[in-house]
Amino acid sequence: MRSVFRVLASLVALGVLVQAAAIAFGVFRMINDVDGGAVIDSTYDSSANPGLATHSMGAMVVAGLAILLLLASFFVRFPGAKTWAVWTFVAVLAQWAFGLLAFGAPVVGLLHGANALAIFLLALLAARAAGRAAQALPTAARRPATADA
Repeated sequence: MRSVFRVLASLVALGVLVQAAAIAFGVFRMINDVDGGAVIDSTYDSSANPGLATHSMGAMVVAGLAILLLLASFFVRFPGAKTWAVWTFVAVLAQWAFGLLAFGAPVVGLLHGANALAIFLLALLAARAAGRAAQALPTAARRPATADA
């Protein structure tokens, strides 16, 4: 189960990396569109921008992975599993709040960006903690018992 936890935590970190790349692509795509004569106003369809669309869909994927990580933490046994999972999940919840609030107060976007880095770090540290816990086990505890026939 430690491997599942480690993989889920790693996928959360990877998801945040994809999110950062997608939003950067989306913003540069918008700038390119404006330079090409497009107008960004209330009629602008952000779902037609692949970077922005990927960022929106990716938010749901990261949230789902964070929920799975939290659930996995109840079945894995190593010190700090629940703590890492809870903090990662709380940071993901805060990320959603910051993202929604930033539409009304763009300065909150600064918190959204900084918190993305926090989620990335928390997820990597959670994965590392799971990996270290597996390495700390005695060799006999890591291998399944085989029956002598």
